[in-house]
Amino acid sequence: MGTVTRPAKGDDGELVEAGPGTGTCGILGQMDDERIQLMGLIVRTNRRLSDSLGRELEQSVGIPLVFFDVLIHVGAAPDGRLTMSTLSADVSLTTGGVTRLVDRMVEAGLVARQNCPNDRRSIHVVLTPQGRSTLERAIAAHVDSIDRHLIAHLDASDRAALAMVLTKVLDAGC
Repeated sequence: MGTVTRPAKGDDGELVEAGPGTGTCGILGQMDDERIQLMGLIVRTNRRLSDSLGRELEQSVGIPLVFFDVLIHVGAAPDGRLTMSTLSADVSLTTGGVTRLVDRMVEAGLVARQNCPNDRRSIHVVLTPQGRSTLERAIAAHVDSIDRHLIAHLDASDRAALAMVLTKVLDAGC
């Protein structure tokens, strides 16, 4: 997986010097690196799926994708509760960011804060009845969107290969 640079070619196929006006940016305009291409595919695919799934979730259920992320983590947690610090790690936000996010979700009636009986310094986030109902509707809508935007384009072999590759990368501790 090395970096290969290729000379720039003009419209007639003749070699031209890369530079201003040639549509290239020096070496970066000529780079053909599999690592950069793969990472670009991952980033663009994630962005496109996140945008589409998020937009559809907001239209059908009325919550942003980040709310769904919190609801799904809290709903799947043992005893249906998570500490703010665990939630912060699970949704990849700073503790301040998750505090502001939970504030918005409390205001929307989706979650509540509860004091931790074992540790007075910790606060648990729990789903409200409205949050549980919203989560159920969101899961159904999200699965439908995933089917249309991802699963419909992959056969069983593609899905198994994708799951294997992504699991391998995650298990490597990246």
